[in-house]
Amino acid sequence: MTAVAGSAPGAEREADFSLQDLFFSRTDGRGVIQSGNDVFCRVSGFDWSELLGAPHRIVRHPDTPRGVFWLMWQALGRGEPIGAYVKNRTRSGAFYWVFAVVLPIEGGFLSIRLKPSTPILAQVREVYGKVCAQETAGTLDPKGGAAALEAALASLGFANYTRFMAHALGQELSARDTRLGRIADADTARLLEISTALDRVAIEQRRLLGSFEALQSVPNNMRLVASRLEPSGGPVSAISENYRASANGISEKLRRFVTGRDNLCDLVAREASRALFLMGASRVVAEMREQFKGIPPVPGLDYAAESVRLCELAESGEKALRAAMAQALDHATVLSRSSHEIRRQMLGLETIRVLGRVESGRLRDAGGLGATIDQLDMFHSEIRTRLEAILKLSEEIGTAMASNLARPAA
Repeated sequence: MTAVAGSAPGAEREADFSLQDLFFSRTDGRGVIQSGNDVFCRVSGFDWSELLGAPHRIVRHPDTPRGVFWLMWQALGRGEPIGAYVKNRTRSGAFYWVFAVVLPIEGGFLSIRLKPSTPILAQVREVYGKVCAQETAGTLDPKGGAAALEAALASLGFANYTRFMAHALGQELSARDTRLGRIADADTARLLEISTALDRVAIEQRRLLGSFEALQSVPNNMRLVASRLEPSGGPVSAISENYRASANGISEKLRRFVTGRDNLCDLVAREASRALFLMGASRVVAEMREQFKGIPPVPGLDYAAESVRLCELAESGEKALRAAMAQALDHATVLSRSSHEIRRQMLGLETIRVLGRVESGRLRDAGGLGATIDQLDMFHSEIRTRLEAILKLSEEIGTAMASNLARPAA
């Protein structure tokens, strides 16, 4: 173990390990350690006699919020894998950060952990510090800590925790390859490309909703203009009512499209993110299998059996990955179809807008009707741009998922 570079006397020390090191541990369903590798034993500073049969929290550091572990247990309880940044503590009181990929297996759980090397860790440490402070003050229980963590990640642009852990794992794997001088992994590169597309979908989703919400006031403005220009039931009044009725129909579709739980945009992002995380996890499992080939035997540990478990995990992970990609592809197809449908309905509004422009010309823009139509022009242009962007991105995501599904199973 070495002191942190530049640390003051008495400062907390950081345990030393390399980017090549992968931690491995397996626990039963209660989190009691059943097995581990030499990296886990060496870096943690515990003897095997102290690790085996001990709860995994023996290496837990208080700087990791309890909310993180609440999220872990919730996911594992559903039979789902999960990834998280975790600060651990050695036997001597030093610390070390890892990105942990935790996977459910028969009879318990398996964790493979790598060394973080991206700027994401700095953001996570800041978020964890704030959540830990609230947990320590007694204002947050573990479930509340998890909610606070997700809220903080949302402020950083991640719609949900699945989206964050997929992004983080992809970035960490890519940075690790670069720092170790490895040839860029094609699957990781695709993971990052799709991740970027998902980020852009989320941005366009929020912009589309903002443009549409701003549009809602225009029919009301048009009715006010009509009341000044003509008797009730005149041409401008009719145009404003037709526009309002058509816009209300599109409003409902747009709200299902971009708002509320399980809206189409979020469904695509959720399943695609799940697929991306599984893709990254499969890389970690494959590398761990390779490292097991060179691990010296340890009395009481059956590394041949652990290698078999990892092989089985790779097979089940491939099935889960392909199922998630198929689901993401289905959602992306529906998203594209819905984008086309909303775009078609917007053409109806375009016709009404043109009629309003003609009427404005006939009335020589009396009463400010022209300015109201100008607002429609602006919002329509924005909505068309957002829809086209979402359509293009959803097709990119769908194509990428279809391409991955077409490849032979590993």
